[in-house]
Amino acid sequence: MKKLLFTLLAGFVATTCLNAQQQKEKVKNSDVPAAIQTTFKSTFPDARDAEWILKDGYYKAEFEVNDVDHIAAFDASGKLVSKGMEIKKSELPEAIQTAVKSAHSGRTIDDVYKMEKDGNTHYMVKLNGNPPTKLKYSADGQEIKE
Repeated sequence: MKKLLFTLLAGFVATTCLNAQQQKEKVKNSDVPAAIQTTFKSTFPDARDAEWILKDGYYKAEFEVNDVDHIAAFDASGKLVSKGMEIKKSELPEAIQTAVKSAHSGRTIDDVYKMEKDGNTHYMVKLNGNPPTKLKYSADGQEIKE
């Protein structure tokens, strides 16, 4: 009985730790490191309504520029790691639209972001439904797994 109880407790602790690592932590603007704030303000001088989270060691911002949603990720030193802006579904390359319809029939596209990372362009597609799903695609319709 003690073994069973110990095994269940160990499983609970492991599951809790894994979930905690995958969760994102909301960060107040005042708690964003100065180096990141400097890069953010110089890169996106017209940004409004920034909201920050800390996930996987990166500070991620969601904000608006000229009424268009944007996202950006920064490492702890303040370096811009990736950035993107929401685009219309009709601006999504046809190859990606076809790939999404084929692989996720019955789901519809909610939001689309054109992203830049390491000099490459890719697209983040958010699908409606349960569970919410985010997918990354290259411009030629190949899903990018990370």
